[in-house]
Amino acid sequence: MKDVELTRRPFSWDDLPTVVELINRSDAEDGLERGTSEQLLRSQWAAPGAEPTEHAFLVDVESTPVGFGRVDLHPGDEATGFSKVQCFGRVLPAWRKRGIGTRIMAECERRAWERLEEATTEVVYLEAYADRRQKDVAGLFAAFGLQPARYFFDMTYDGDVIPAGPGLPVGYSARTFSWGEDEEVAWRVLDTAFRDHWGHTPLSYEHWLHWIRTGPFEDNLAVLVEAPDGQTVGLCLCFIDREANARRGREEGWIDVLGVLKEHRRRGIGRALLVEGMQRLRHRGCTHLLLGVDTENPTGALGLYESVGFEEWKVGVTYQKRLRGGASGGAKGVSGCPTESF
Repeated sequence: MKDVELTRRPFSWDDLPTVVELINRSDAEDGLERGTSEQLLRSQWAAPGAEPTEHAFLVDVESTPVGFGRVDLHPGDEATGFSKVQCFGRVLPAWRKRGIGTRIMAECERRAWERLEEATTEVVYLEAYADRRQKDVAGLFAAFGLQPARYFFDMTYDGDVIPAGPGLPVGYSARTFSWGEDEEVAWRVLDTAFRDHWGHTPLSYEHWLHWIRTGPFEDNLAVLVEAPDGQTVGLCLCFIDREANARRGREEGWIDVLGVLKEHRRRGIGRALLVEGMQRLRHRGCTHLLLGVDTENPTGALGLYESVGFEEWKVGVTYQKRLRGGASGGAKGVSGCPTESF
């Protein structure tokens, strides 16, 4: 079909329900079994530095929204050596093959180039994500020079019984997150534990506080592990998106984050945390337990998840191209519940 006349306009917060509908309609018609909720998207788009009124836009055909685009800068530091600009978007299936996706992607790339001055690292990547089944999206990314950089599994556990764990090593103990006491310590463990993961960029304390205060975070679904010396060395963060569950008609719960400090790995702490998170989600009525994992995770996370019964559900692909700088490590892909990717 030939190109259509589009109107591109800046995002306003009144458009948030429209963007949620664009995401959910597109994903449902594509059979991707994903989507988002207004709470989750609002939390993501209102995060420090996101500024969607500047960095997101809608595209209309005769005043009817048919797609959107957004770019989000994740600045790196001296330790990571790179930054990344992620681009997101959707086009309703009925309006595809008319050049709309190409124009959205072109606008996202233009905005990414404009944001290079905000990145303090020499190396900057443009990054996008798609389900492996989205061949048309892969073709779109390829046309803009983005190539597959990393693969991620979304995994599911639907078993009737949660497997028993060996428990924590002697001297280690688990406790539930406590408001007013654990905000900073949980953030430090989270940011430190993922420093050696592929493409990790720093998570600011401000960003972390925003997420736990506005997202679907629940303190009784957050578990911390302390070492014999009292140091907090691991955490498991789970969440339940009730809006999404109501839309999908099933009770899903996510193991969102599972991390152990490097010097305390290989002691069974990760498995104990995983089983504890699974038990808490199941106690809350979640029949389908989900998580995302880098298929090349160097900590052996994929093997851990498979050992307790998680199975591959979907495969996601992170695509990248370098906007600035020489060779360096890649930028971290979006794993586990990517709500607004193409």
